[in-house]
Amino acid sequence: MTAHWLKYVDRLDGAFSDHTLRSYRSDFGMFAIWCRAHRVPFLPATSDTIAAYIEDERARLKPATLKRRLAAIRKLHFLAGKGDPTRDADVDLAMRRARRAQPSRPQQALGITAEKRDRLLAQCTNDLIGLRDKVLVSVGFDTLCRRGELVALSVTDLTKRDDGRYNVLIRRAKNDPEGAGRTAHLSTRATELVDQWLAAIGADRGPLLRPVYQTHALPLYLEPVTIGRVLKKLSKRADIQTQGPVKVSGHSLRVGAAQQLVLNGRGILQVMRAGGWRSMSVVARYVENVDLDVWT
Repeated sequence: MTAHWLKYVDRLDGAFSDHTLRSYRSDFGMFAIWCRAHRVPFLPATSDTIAAYIEDERARLKPATLKRRLAAIRKLHFLAGKGDPTRDADVDLAMRRARRAQPSRPQQALGITAEKRDRLLAQCTNDLIGLRDKVLVSVGFDTLCRRGELVALSVTDLTKRDDGRYNVLIRRAKNDPEGAGRTAHLSTRATELVDQWLAAIGADRGPLLRPVYQTHALPLYLEPVTIGRVLKKLSKRADIQTQGPVKVSGHSLRVGAAQQLVLNGRGILQVMRAGGWRSMSVVARYVENVDLDVWT
């Protein structure tokens, strides 16, 4: 049994995103804890062990979580040169039973469309934190950034156009591992808020969005989880849904901006280009809850 399995995850540093590395550590770590409790080896693990793990956890974990755990187990065994025990009929059958036991569609975040965005902006306080939150909401909506992309933006990723508005270079996305990037554009209002924010914190480089301590913005990048916390905070003030199966989350700006493009008459290919999507089915799921009654 390998005690120091984390060294294999460390080999991935620089080849995968920090979020992916954290997921591998967390997911394989939970599998290792289960194996220790059941006194069976986890690296290498047998296919019987993995199938038993899925059967034992399927009532507690969602199929998507089990699928992610399985990916981590597969990756760690590959890195350790131990083969792939996940490619086994018993493991496949265990996953099929887990999916059939909990049939469900992916939960969609509540989309923050333009109307809801304006309500959130109206709830921002008149201090440095409030100004940061206005930039977070406005830039997140205009760029259709995932939360990890949004917090990774730096000041130098913004360039002024001839009309005074900003172009934003989104350098890397989860479906863009080579870092080719895409360019988004800020509205006049978002540009003005960014200029106010940069003037207030005196920054010409470093993170765009920063944690604020008292009256100072620290030169640090926000954690992705902060996006959801800010949106939920503002949504509660604006009386926008933060509970239930469809609620505000860190993904709500991206979902709502895509829905707004559809409401504005944009075609699905234009939406895909704006948000950097490569799958039409993913975008279709994003915009399926658009209330098209506003057209009549």
